[in-house]
Amino acid sequence: MKRSIITGLLLIGGFYASAQTGIPELKQKGNDLSDLTFKEWKIIAEAKGDLNKDGIEDLAFVIQNTDDKNLQLNDGLGVDTVDLNPRVLGIYFGQSDGSYQKQLQSNEFIILRDSPTMDEPFDGILIDKNGVLQIDFHFWYSAGSWYMSNHQYKFRYQNQRFELIGYESDETHRATMNSTNYSINFSTRKMSIATITYNEDTDEEEESKVWKSFELEKLPSIKSLKKPFEWKFQDIRL
Repeated sequence: MKRSIITGLLLIGGFYASAQTGIPELKQKGNDLSDLTFKEWKIIAEAKGDLNKDGIEDLAFVIQNTDDKNLQLNDGLGVDTVDLNPRVLGIYFGQSDGSYQKQLQSNEFIILRDSPTMDEPFDGILIDKNGVLQIDFHFWYSAGSWYMSNHQYKFRYQNQRFELIGYESDETHRATMNSTNYSINFSTRKMSIATITYNEDTDEEEESKVWKSFELEKLPSIKSLKKPFEWKFQDIRL
């Protein structure tokens, strides 16, 4: 991720932290999504699938508070209102009696649209057929950055944690259209870095790709990462 995007994230971090205080704990057990979420909070994403491979459908969701006190008015560039209400990621394992048991609550991993010139960064969650939890983000600014990027995190429930097993990203400069793509497999300890450069003289794209192996003693998890884009790995913030 380029310095321009990182700087933007650091600048808005203070607003994000202030909005995250006083978040209640999700229920330990419930029968459905409406039973598990907080009153006055809205559901912005949900996914179902078998995360722990026990043959029972599990549940992951993202909710956001709707408190008017966390709305920040803006009279400059971008949207006129910035919603700083906190977001919560909840993960529950399905039980044989049809209920759901809490496995994880993260009050930090789902980032906010907390700059008026920033597009909504959260692109959703899904649970694939192999039980992998995927969380997607993207960055695009109408002012303040020439870069746009997409990011995909993949987590698998193993070792009693939701460990990071994969990461994909692509970042493009909107003026030059030069881009850098990362693909990291944390399970195999291998990654690729692809760069695409636009040649103005030939009006063609030139692509190069490098494969690397790396060492990592312990895989990070949703809990250990806390927030995305704060872990520096191989000169990448993810």
